Amino acid sequence: MAGPLSGPGVGLQLPQSLYPSELGGAPYDFPSNYVALAAGDAIPIPRGDWLITLGSYCVLQYLDPVNGTWTVASTAAWDAGLQYVQSDGFNYRIFNGTGCPVGGLVNAAGSSWVQASTTIAVTGGGGSTWQALVGGQLSMTTATVVTANSGAGYGVAPMVFFPAPPGPQVNSNGVGGIPATGFCTISSGTVSGFTFISNGAGYPSGTTYSLQCLPNPSDPNINTGITLATLVFSVTGAGSITGVLCTNPGAPLSTPNNITLTLSGAGSSGTVSPIMCQTVVSTSIVGTSTLANGTVAALLTTVGGYPQNAGPAPSITGGNSLTPAYLLTGAVSIGGAGGYGLWNRVRPLQAQLTIGATGTLAAGTGIIYDGGLFFGVPNPVIAGVGAGIILGATGTIIGQSSIVLGMGSRPDYVLLQPLKN
Repeated sequence: MAGPLSGPGVGLQLPQSLYPSELGGAPYDFPSNYVALAAGDAIPIPRGDWLITLGSYCVLQYLDPVNGTWTVASTAAWDAGLQYVQSDGFNYRIFNGTGCPVGGLVNAAGSSWVQASTTIAVTGGGGSTWQALVGGQLSMTTATVVTANSGAGYGVAPMVFFPAPPGPQVNSNGVGGIPATGFCTISSGTVSGFTFISNGAGYPSGTTYSLQCLPNPSDPNINTGITLATLVFSVTGAGSITGVLCTNPGAPLSTPNNITLTLSGAGSSGTVSPIMCQTVVSTSIVGTSTLANGTVAALLTTVGGYPQNAGPAPSITGGNSLTPAYLLTGAVSIGGAGGYGLWNRVRPLQAQLTIGATGTLAAGTGIIYDGGLFFGVPNPVIAGVGAGIILGATGTIIGQSSIVLGMGSRPDYVLLQPLKN
C-alpha cells in the first residue's frame, strides 16, 4: 500500500509558513505547532491532515450545515488524547469560548411569533448575535403507536432516524433548524411507544414524515424475520419559539453572566436566555469560620454549573415541554429531557484553601489548580483534609463564612501537528 515515506530518522513534517501567506482571507499558515488562543479566539484549521491536542478550555468545532452555527465536535479536557482532523481549510476550527455565550435556552415558547419579524436584542455587551427559530417542531400524529403499524419480531428496541430540517439556503425560514431525535420502546416484539429527546425546530410546515423503525444491528432476530413498524410525524409549534441559535459569540465578557436576551416581534410571552461558557478565575472567603480537625488544607470544589433556565432543572430522566434539551452548543430546541449535551458536561473546580494552625479558614484567594468549565454558575463545596484523607462527620465547619467564586475566562493553547501527505 502506498503511503508517506517513513523510516528511521524520517520524522513528521515541520510546521510550515508558506510565502506568500494569508492571501484572500485564506486560513493562516502555522510556523509553529503550538498556538495560543485568548478567550474568544477561534482559528480555522488549515487544509490537510492534523493531529490536534486541545488545552483545558478549547474545543474543536465544525460549521453545521443544518443551521450555520459552529458546533462542538469534542469536549474541552474530557476527551483525552489526540484528535485526528482531515480539514478542508474552512469548515473546522478550534475555539476558546470561555467568557462567551455559546448557545441559548428557550424558557417560554410564547405564541403568535413570525419568523421573518422575530429578532433578539442583546443587553450586556460582547457583540454576540442571535437568531430565534419559530415553529417547525415534530409531533407524532397519534398519542400512541397505532397497532396496525407497530411491527413485529423485534428483539431489542429499533431505531428511528429523522431527516434534518433543510439548511439555511433552502429552508423557507431562511435560517435552518435543529434535527429531532427520539427512541422507541418495545413490548412482545412490537413497538409500544416512542419518546422524543428533542422535537427539533425549523421543519417546513405542512410536511408529514412517515418513518420506519429500523432494526438495531445487534438485534438477535435480524436474520429471522422482522416486520418493520412505521411512525408518522407532523409539524407543529406554529407561532412558538422553538429554538435559539448563537450565530456569533462576540468578545468575551469580563462578567460572563451579565448578559440578557430580549425577543422582539409580533408575538408575546416568549423568553430566551444565553448559555455562557465560563471558568472560575478567583475564590475568596468572606467571614471567619474554623474547620474541626482540619490541619493540612481544605478542598474547594463545586457542584452544578449547568445552564440555568426558568423551567425544571434538566435531568437525564425527564423534563417538560419547556425544559430544553440543549443538545448542541449554539443550537437548542425545546422539548424532551435535558442533560444530553455534547458540550454541557461541566468540569468541577479543583482548588485549595489554606487552614491555619487552629483550623481557621484563611481569608483571601485560594490556589486554583483547575478552574473547571461551566455553563451556569456553580455552587462551591468545601471539605476538610487531614493526612491526605477527606474528613467525614468530624470534619465539620464551625461558624459562618461565605465562599465567593469569581467567574470569567482563561487563555489556552493547543498543539497542531501536521501529518505528511
